[in-house]
Amino acid sequence: MQAASSSGKSLAWSVPILAEAAALGRSVALAWLIGPEELGQAMILVLTLRLVEMSSDVGIDRLLVQAPDGDTRGLQAGLHGVAILRGVAAALLVAACAPLLALAFRDGPDALSYAVLAVVPLVRGFTHLDYRRAERRFEYRWMSVVEGGATIAMVLAIVPSVWALGDHRAMVAVLVAHGVTHAILSHLVAGRRYDVSLKRAVLLRCWRFGAPLILNAVLLFLTFYADRAIVARAYDWSSLALYGVVLQCAMLPAQVVGRAASSLVLPRLRAALASNALQSVWSGIWLSHIALAVAVGGGFAVVAPVVIGFVYGPELRPDVYLAAAVAGAAAFRILRTPYSQLAIASARTADPARANIFRALALVPAGFFAAAGLPLVAIGVAAALGEAAATLRAHQLSKKSVHDCAAGEIYA
Repeated sequence: MQAASSSGKSLAWSVPILAEAAALGRSVALAWLIGPEELGQAMILVLTLRLVEMSSDVGIDRLLVQAPDGDTRGLQAGLHGVAILRGVAAALLVAACAPLLALAFRDGPDALSYAVLAVVPLVRGFTHLDYRRAERRFEYRWMSVVEGGATIAMVLAIVPSVWALGDHRAMVAVLVAHGVTHAILSHLVAGRRYDVSLKRAVLLRCWRFGAPLILNAVLLFLTFYADRAIVARAYDWSSLALYGVVLQCAMLPAQVVGRAASSLVLPRLRAALASNALQSVWSGIWLSHIALAVAVGGGFAVVAPVVIGFVYGPELRPDVYLAAAVAGAAAFRILRTPYSQLAIASARTADPARANIFRALALVPAGFFAAAGLPLVAIGVAAALGEAAATLRAHQLSKKSVHDCAAGEIYA
């Protein structure tokens, strides 16, 4: 069974680490350059873009990696067509909702700031998928060029954007720079011509594959980002900046693990399922994620208050209780990663959504806590309990994938 080389594994891990570290560095730079109040407003712009991206994600890149015919020109061209439709639809949605978004948060970003965000999904819709197709062969060089290059462009855009705009609008310019660079680099590294087709069969196939992923993505937004929206409505912009920074720092390792797993674990599980050899690889994958969860959760709870206060400034230093609560949420998120990849590899794409329903339900107590004016740690505790419940549900659902593999039903 083919596996990634040592250099391939290094790239698959280093690029997500670079991307998440750059996002962290972006928030650090903006915290010092524009202050906590403006940083809180910048975070709302990022949340808006993430909601649009996640709610329209039909798993195009994952289908290309997972599908038996993912290496064919016909499917790739069809997926390019779907990606363009997605990008155009997402851009129109952002532009149409911009005035409503400006009214949703008092003293927040104006309608123009939200409207310009539409450029990001539009240009990313024209991304060439060849660098993702290479991951079927465990080749990650082109992924590193595209993702790494876009990340570098984003970092380089921070200071000029703040100099030109001077407030939360700098975030919009930084996000646009990242999206445009990502699309351009994907074409420069492609080994195939950029073919586009709009075929009903491919559209239906993407919908069948991706509809459960959209539901899961919306649930993920509710679980990963909606608590920040609750904080934005119930507290002030500085409180949002504090909670957002702590959550971003805690979830950074979970994001890295998730992105690396999509490149490393998903192809490995796909190959293991196809050869009825899941048991031989699953225990190692699962145990490695347990070790990561324990290390990340324990380490963050101990060092976060001191390190965040030093890096971001004393105004954004969390207390030890908030740090511990959010660390627990991050640890359970890491534990859930292999279950999500197993569900996708075994074409049970609704399973992550079923698990994340339990995480979304934690928003109910979080909303009550915020309305009651409780400290931010109460929101963090609700997040940790929701992540734990979702991980337990994912574990229960994974037994079906293991059973189907043992019975030879995955690709039957």
